[in-house]
Amino acid sequence: MRTNIYLFILLIFPFTTLLGQSNTTVFDQANAAYNGGNYSLAIEKYESILNDKLHSAEVYFNLGNAHYRLGNVAESVYYFEQAKRLDPMDKTILNNSSFANNMTQDAIDKLPETQIDLLQQKVLAFLTLDQWTIITLVFAWMGALLFFVYRWNNHIRFKRLFFSLTIIFVLTTLVSLGLTQSKLALNSIQKAVIFEREIEIWGEPNTRADILFLLHEGTVVEVVDALEGWSKVKLANGSEGWIQNSGIKHLN
Repeated sequence: MRTNIYLFILLIFPFTTLLGQSNTTVFDQANAAYNGGNYSLAIEKYESILNDKLHSAEVYFNLGNAHYRLGNVAESVYYFEQAKRLDPMDKTILNNSSFANNMTQDAIDKLPETQIDLLQQKVLAFLTLDQWTIITLVFAWMGALLFFVYRWNNHIRFKRLFFSLTIIFVLTTLVSLGLTQSKLALNSIQKAVIFEREIEIWGEPNTRADILFLLHEGTVVEVVDALEGWSKVKLANGSEGWIQNSGIKHLN
């Protein structure tokens, strides 16, 4: 019961901050419409902000909430997923996203993951790709600077100190570089949300093939291949098949 009350509070009070000033008025109007129960108007206002190429976790989060209140399963899941991509550590986004996913019909179990995999996912989610890149560059420059000091210092005691620090920063740079590459690979994974109420998953990219199984609106899939109006999708449990592009909406 406490969790449901928490969700109710979050849905009544959507995010009210938005970086930038150009669409502040529209954002405020959207929030006012949302708080007044006019969710369709709120959606229209939020989407107009996205049409101006101003993407933020706050707008996506509020769109997810508005569609949730209207019972739009696929749209709610889609916009919460977009919000998570921009702010993967925000607890309110994660919480409301889980509620939206509970509205979906398909119950898909994830493949088992090791503790190391789970730990890596948490570490990667802590920072964005740009932030990991900046940290890697900082460590690399610090390592180069320390090596320069070590190379031109004539005091044995300080040479040992700066040599040790150089080794530490080199190793740290390599670890950070590995995490940056992992984050890049993770971000390159293309995902999509099912927007059809029910859609067939085929064994081949044509309607003459066998139907492997059915999926329903709101289910998130990984897109692993594409061919002339078809996409090969992979589920969290490892199952794969081909789906017509008209039935899915890709996450950016």
